[in-house]
Amino acid sequence: MESLLKNVLDMALNCVNSFDRQTAFYAAVGSASFYFLVFPEIQKVFEFNAMPGCQKMFAPACREKKIELFSTLKENPVNSDGEVVVLELGVSFGPNLEYYPKGITFVGSDLHDFGKDQLREKCTSLGLDFKGYVIASAEDLSQIPTSSVSAIVTTLVTCSFKDCIKAFREIHRVLIPGGKYYFFEHTKEFNGSLKQHMFQFAAFPLLISLFYCHNRRTQLRDIEQIFGADNVNARREMIEFGVNDLIALAIRPHVYGTATKALY
Repeated sequence: MESLLKNVLDMALNCVNSFDRQTAFYAAVGSASFYFLVFPEIQKVFEFNAMPGCQKMFAPACREKKIELFSTLKENPVNSDGEVVVLELGVSFGPNLEYYPKGITFVGSDLHDFGKDQLREKCTSLGLDFKGYVIASAEDLSQIPTSSVSAIVTTLVTCSFKDCIKAFREIHRVLIPGGKYYFFEHTKEFNGSLKQHMFQFAAFPLLISLFYCHNRRTQLRDIEQIFGADNVNARREMIEFGVNDLIALAIRPHVYGTATKALY
């Protein structure tokens, strides 16, 4: 146990020491803004600026799984205008757009609009119809009418929800009956590995302070509660990122799949 704790501490220090000056600055300011709740807007800026670097680690390991997961997006029910409308929550700068089939209508949403112009340009270049952008939390999608969205996507976002049950209720509400919620999320350790639990506990203070990221959530249980277990098709899998630092090891457990809104 003593050796394990030393290894965890060494990995945490290596992770921090690998930060360049800009990342270290944003990390310090981001942490301060979280703990003291004085500059919440700076926390958003930090998260947005940190995402491209995080995606460099996530993308290669998740690419094939995302291609498979999002391959059915265009098969979802159309809205009253005959469009397949895909809403992505926590969209950031749009790292998932490359996996979406051409011809869909896309709506982005986040707590800010920092990446809105990038999203519009990406949609144009990828053959997606950029329909709009909604500044909102997942817990309050009141700007979006009930049963109006064909499909909803989240990837590595539910860890930052303030209330998962409330957010999943909102996701369920705005989906058209027969529409699917696509999720690709890191989750609480599910294989009973003490070592993995230790990684997650050790990384929690760093993740929660920098990204408001709760790395020990049980999203699948909550999704099944809202959508019904029979309507959820999901897999749990340990994903190896090929990076030997604490954060990468702490978020290895993943759950991904779809939840379908039942027809009434």
